[in-house]
This record gives sequence, structure tokens and C-alpha cells, in this order.
Amino acid sequence: MTAIEFAGISIVLFPLVMAIFELGLSFLVEVLLDNAVSEAARQIRTGQVFNGQQNGTYNKTKFKNVILENGTGLLKSVEDKIFIDVISVPDFGDIPEARPLIEDGNVVMTQNWDPGGASDVVLVRVVCAWPMITSKMIEIFGASTNGNRILVATEVFRNEPF
Repeated sequence: MTAIEFAGISIVLFPLVMAIFELGLSFLVEVLLDNAVSEAARQIRTGQVFNGQQNGTYNKTKFKNVILENGTGLLKSVEDKIFIDVISVPDFGDIPEARPLIEDGNVVMTQNWDPGGASDVVLVRVVCAWPMITSKMIEIFGASTNGNRILVATEVFRNEPF
């Protein structure tokens, strides 16, 4: 009798447990992405990027690699689904309005690389399309057509006067 009751309950229990694990993993990746973008943006803010740009060693690819290194391996699994947009403006009031990131179920984002100069205001926005596996999670959190959850990390700051 116990086995029959467990079989009836397990139909609901196992998918629920899998959904909880998957949602927890996506929240973990979101926190890792936020921290990785914060660490990478610090290199722009402190002027480390500009020294590297002058000799050609620092560009958007290097910036993305810094994010991936700080993502403790989880972000490397979706390296081709990470989009980076870095723009600079003279003042905080000049920051452009947010544009839609998803059109027709796909991430559509201009990927600029303009870290600005000393004392410029910089907007760093990184988007990651994290795959969701559980069908209910795709239904609830999948913001794109292929079942990805869109994670966004944003940093806005004024560069130091280096």
C-alpha cells in the first residue's frame, strides 16, 4: 500500500523537486553574473582597461573573458549566449533609455564597446540566456522561444579621474 501511495505522490513530487533545483541554479548563476560583471566593470572604473587599450591588449573579448573567469565555470557553459554592451556618456542624465532585449523570442542587443575616458559615466549591461530544462520552468521563466531565462546584470558608474 505504501508503494502505491508513494507512486501517486512521486508523480508530483519529483518534477517539483527538479523545478526547485533548476530555479535555484538559475538564481545562483544570476548572482554569479552580477558579481562577475561588477568585478569586470571595476577594471573600467579604475582605468586598467585604458592602459590595455593603448597597447591593444584590452578589448570587448578580454572584458568577456574576465566575466567568464569570474563566473566560476558556470558562465563558461553558456559563453556563446552572453551579450555585452558598454557605452559611455558625459553625465548620468545622458544615459539612454533601456531598449527591449528580446524580439520574437531572440536576444536582440547592440553590443557596443565604448568604456569612455576619465570621469565619464559608463553603462555596462551584460545579458545571459540561461537554458531552462524543466518544462514548467520554461513555461514560467523562459523568456525566449528556445526556453532560455534571460539574466541581466547592469553597472552604472563614473570612471575615476585616472
